Amino acid sequence: MMILTPYEGVDAYEFGSTQAQIKKQSGKALSVEKDGIMEEIREMREGVRCTYIEKKLADVIIVKGGQLQVDEINLFSDPHAVQQLEQTYKATYNESGTYVLFADLGLCLGGFTGKQVPEGQIAICFARERLEFYEIYLEM
Repeated sequence: MMILTPYEGVDAYEFGSTQAQIKKQSGKALSVEKDGIMEEIREMREGVRCTYIEKKLADVIIVKGGQLQVDEINLFSDPHAVQQLEQTYKATYNESGTYVLFADLGLCLGGFTGKQVPEGQIAICFARERLEFYEIYLEM
């Protein structure tokens, strides 16, 4: 079970870490993709995608089938995870209702509200510097 620490990281994936630091703690990535347009590097790992911006870990994305815990809630196995989080944290939904942002947690969830996203379900955990990006992302 992976545990989110808001704006700090997910388990050994600490925001601000370099690729070398993540490799040392978590082993070699399954694949690495360089995106020259977005100026990002993305690493695929076991059920996790790490995004590096300016050579620092900025996002950890976990897809359906993964394990992520926030407070005592297992996001991927609890069908009422979003409603439970909303009892404690403010939620902001995009217009179509496919994504919900929990700004206090540094967490954006897709496909958890009954409206599908291509990945099925996706949990995006991000560094504080990325909050504005995800606020804009929800407006799309």
